[in-house]
Amino acid sequence: MCALKAVVAIKDDLVKFTQKIVRLPSVPGEEGEVAMVVLAKLQEFECDEAWIDGIGNVIGVLRGQGRGPNVLLNGHLDVVPAGRVENWRYDPFGAEIDEEGNIRGRGTADMKGGLAALVFTMKLMKDLRDQGVELPGDVIFSAVVFEEAAEMFGMEYLCKTSLPDKGLIFDVCYLAEPTNGRVNLGQRGKVEIVVTTRGRTAHSSRPWRGVNALEKMLPVLDRIFNKMGRELPSHPDLGQCSITVTNLVCRPGALSVVPDECEISIDRRYAPGETLDSIVAEFEALFEEIKKKDPKFEAIARVRTFLERSYTGYEKEVQKHHPMWIIERDHPFVQRTLHALKRVGQEVDVGYFAGGVDGGLTAGLMGIPTIGYSRADENLAHTSEEYIPIKTLVETAEGFAAILCELFDIDITELNGA
Repeated sequence: MCALKAVVAIKDDLVKFTQKIVRLPSVPGEEGEVAMVVLAKLQEFECDEAWIDGIGNVIGVLRGQGRGPNVLLNGHLDVVPAGRVENWRYDPFGAEIDEEGNIRGRGTADMKGGLAALVFTMKLMKDLRDQGVELPGDVIFSAVVFEEAAEMFGMEYLCKTSLPDKGLIFDVCYLAEPTNGRVNLGQRGKVEIVVTTRGRTAHSSRPWRGVNALEKMLPVLDRIFNKMGRELPSHPDLGQCSITVTNLVCRPGALSVVPDECEISIDRRYAPGETLDSIVAEFEALFEEIKKKDPKFEAIARVRTFLERSYTGYEKEVQKHHPMWIIERDHPFVQRTLHALKRVGQEVDVGYFAGGVDGGLTAGLMGIPTIGYSRADENLAHTSEEYIPIKTLVETAEGFAAILCELFDIDITELNGA
């Protein structure tokens, strides 16, 4: 249970704030209302700077003494849709507290609980500075849009535009994703591959006059399900690479018409040593093999792209891709993080994300050490049973406060007051 007096003192306000933001539905593209609430809280806490950037991310900064390290505390504003309301025992946007002390609702675990903990961590650090404690580096808070869309749309804008425009850099990034209290150090890469086979339309009463694009897709499906998945490598930490088909569409999709186009969506999880080019090349080699047996076979493979538009109106074409990344267990930031959490009584171990998170940008593309942590249960994410225990919420705030004290060489007892 939380022992730091400064954290205990914010418990009630932290719970109320978490409830407030959970009650605001915020699927990707509709985060504007919750963004304003988060911004208002950062302004209330008197961060040195707090603003909403061009894509709709919320950013807050506590300036340090310039000695570093500079720390990015990152979360996301968006949640996945609630789905069928009748599958929920509680209102998915009611943020009710049940008899066991759990806040219920969509986004409580993934990740408005963790996001709220980061917001209040900013308050704890601001209070310490107001008491005369020096912060050697900057503390940068960010709540990004479009994380759930698995495209790093908001995170890329944050790291490539918003922070550089303010002259802000960071040496380590913490993601408040649900990790069950583990310190997560990486993920398999995730990419959505689109395979399209082509044919020729005909009336379905005379199918032999056309070329059925769905029929041409059959050897591709057979290879994916019966061979590719069995031959993929495994990584000792990140786990087994995988491949599966998640969607199939035929066009024109009209009654009595043989389709001249068939498209499948493929979820491919990959490990170190693989690249987007090598993954696409696997399919191109397969197509050549099939074409030797079937001269009428025609197909292309590509990475899925979307033209995304944020709630501010910012648009960009983005890939459905989360690069793989991994941080070594003996990295100094990892070791100091583990030490900090143990100091506040949290049993902690190292883990890795099963899904994709925005560390694919910070660690995978930028090479900046990135660590995932919160006490929320990742197994509840995206489910109709989603909740976060109040105890877990408060412990997450305590954990982040302890981590910052450790990185900044601040005596953690400062959080117990005079």
